[in-house]
Amino acid sequence: MSKVLLSLEEDYDFVLVGISCHSKDYRLCWELNKALRIDLIRTDDLEISKNNDIIAYSFYSFIDEDNHIEYYLISNLGKNGYLIPEQKKVDFFLMTKGSTSNNQTKDIICNINSLSLVLTSFSIDPNLLKSKKNLLF
Repeated sequence: MSKVLLSLEEDYDFVLVGISCHSKDYRLCWELNKALRIDLIRTDDLEISKNNDIIAYSFYSFIDEDNHIEYYLISNLGKNGYLIPEQKKVDFFLMTKGSTSNNQTKDIICNINSLSLVLTSFSIDPNLLKSKKNLLF
């Protein structure tokens, strides 16, 4: 009897923006909602299993049905570790899924950088991250 091997390829088809900010997640979320004209809402924490421990990261989401874009704000630091350890200087990730152009991404980063509580924000290529599987949900 022959064996059939099924291989699945992960889809990292999203835009990832790293945000450095010393404010609490709810404060940043409120500012992002105003600046980007979206409505991020706190949902259940994103839980990742590492070394038999479950680490929870704060998680906000908004789905723009008119423009077919999903927005997710994820904390990089949980109680027992980082979501993406190779990006320790990043406090939050803003992930957008859907049809966003490079100009839209640049506008998002520009709007985020204009916020007084944000130190910096920048685009991150998820394919270059070692812990990129933690971003699949």
